[in-house]
Amino acid sequence: MGTLEIGKIRQSAIVMNYGPGAIIDFRHPVTGAAISVVAASLEEWLKQAEEVGINISDMQTLKEPRLGRKLGVTYFRLPPVAYDHNDDEEDDNVYQVGQRFPKWLQCPKCNLIQPVRGWKRDPGDPSRYCSSCSRGLAGQLKAYAVPVRFILSCKNGHLDDFPWYEWVHSGSNPNRTCTNKTKYYLKTKGPGLAGMEVSCPKCNSRNNMEYIFRRAAHEGRKCGGKRPWLPIDSDEECTLPPVTLQRGASNLYFPQVVSAIIIPPWSEAIIKNLGHRWHDLESITTKEMRHQQIDIWEENDEYIKKLIQEMGKETFIDLIDSKIERSQNLDGDNLRWDEYQQFNISEARQHRVGDDFDIRRETLPDNKLCLSSLFRVVSLREVRVLTGFSRIEPPPGKPPIPVRIQYLSKFPMNWLPAIEVRGEGIYFTLDKMKLNDWASQESVLNRVGLIDDFSSSKVLNPDNNPDIEISHETKAKFLLMHSLAHILMKQLSLQCGYSSASLRERLYVGDAPTEMSGVLIYTATSDSDGTLGGLQREGMSKSFLPMFIESIKSHVWCSSDPLCIKGLVSATESSNLAACHSCLLAPETSCEDFNRYLDRATLVGTPEDREIGFFKEVVEQD
Repeated sequence: MGTLEIGKIRQSAIVMNYGPGAIIDFRHPVTGAAISVVAASLEEWLKQAEEVGINISDMQTLKEPRLGRKLGVTYFRLPPVAYDHNDDEEDDNVYQVGQRFPKWLQCPKCNLIQPVRGWKRDPGDPSRYCSSCSRGLAGQLKAYAVPVRFILSCKNGHLDDFPWYEWVHSGSNPNRTCTNKTKYYLKTKGPGLAGMEVSCPKCNSRNNMEYIFRRAAHEGRKCGGKRPWLPIDSDEECTLPPVTLQRGASNLYFPQVVSAIIIPPWSEAIIKNLGHRWHDLESITTKEMRHQQIDIWEENDEYIKKLIQEMGKETFIDLIDSKIERSQNLDGDNLRWDEYQQFNISEARQHRVGDDFDIRRETLPDNKLCLSSLFRVVSLREVRVLTGFSRIEPPPGKPPIPVRIQYLSKFPMNWLPAIEVRGEGIYFTLDKMKLNDWASQESVLNRVGLIDDFSSSKVLNPDNNPDIEISHETKAKFLLMHSLAHILMKQLSLQCGYSSASLRERLYVGDAPTEMSGVLIYTATSDSDGTLGGLQREGMSKSFLPMFIESIKSHVWCSSDPLCIKGLVSATESSNLAACHSCLLAPETSCEDFNRYLDRATLVGTPEDREIGFFKEVVEQD
């Protein structure tokens, strides 16, 4: 293990939580010292590959034509992975690089805080320690400094160190003439932030930390526009006021992840068998030229020659032509619509060996659940792509200041980081006629009207275009289906053994090009080629229907009622109505919209008006 290697992160975690711009806390594997870094930009991935002599084209790549077309990139790249080597082998690994942040550290013994350059260090060791406090320790023990708790950020996504000089010298006895800008003491003298006091040993100025999280805490100060995850000289002008955040705050990094289910023809065995040759064929514009290329491969490529012999040349060519024709007819700008078509392309889909997209239709008896179809998703494959991130709030942000999506690299690249996951799930659709009748009710529309920032939904508005007007009826449908997905994930986690954080939702709601009303609940992992099958077995009608009814009835009341059903519990989240941690809120890894746009009343109504609830008949059953 190299002396500067400070920890390990799962490959999938880099895309989901620890991508470029995220702050990551480590414990040094040898010294045990706390080290905090900000994950470096995509340029470092390329730089690392060049330093160890790896051809960039040899790095692990993924291709998903629909997603690449939508995001304007050629391909996707897996996050760098360091492999284990024997001691006699040369280290040619590509690592995820981090830049130390924050730059200020604190000694836990004497409470001194100062920039990293003021602490002692051993050669080749990224840890820093307090020399004076280490003298009194036995043996080789040292008093290692830890990263300070407080940093600055803004809605433009910038990141900066806390302004200790300004804060300590602006207390009850302000002193702006002091020349000490590097050494202070941060001591805890009582409970809470009011009990934390920072002092200057030179001029004896002091200030407590009670008001650091208030909006006016840094009044008159402009954000410095710092972007420490990007290469040098990447700072930019910023006029927004900075705010104080804790280093490990959950609102410090909101990854913007776009995903796509791999659907036919790309999920089928013939495409996987062709590998990179499929992309060569797909780029050929005419059938004649494509057939000529196949003839050339048949003569010079033993692998293609074997495939043709097994299938027959005419069958092979017809299959290739049909797959390419289908891929050209798909709408690359509306990934959900393409997937929705595939789920509902026929009344029954037969299992095909080798496919990554395998669904089985279930028979639905007459019921009052308003379901129009039910499928067990035996296997699926998904590509998740990190496109950027925001801080403080997920997009679009609360008025009057929206949030900005920050970049993963200083300069545009023709690739983005991504992971590939496999799994299983349950897919169902609601009866469109009943859904439209319910969504057009005046009482339902009035309730939906209480949410005024609905245009930010990624599902209803995939490009986050503020000019797209979404009808109140469509908003009502989204509230209903999103809330339904959350209660089903909660119930499924209890019945099939998966943790709630391992289940995910994928909503198919909207009006274009035609109306959609589907929900996919699935689990997917990058660590294996599949799952145990427990989730998709719950999709059998004999299991799913009783579970569906039970989950609705169990949410007629919430332990936080009547405050929850009146929307008082979620008053701080303007995009929610009746939703709280006791009923609808799910782990952030499970929800596509960061637990926004939820309302339990759309499912079961309110005690005063059950007609608002789409499943009022289920609620009224004995």
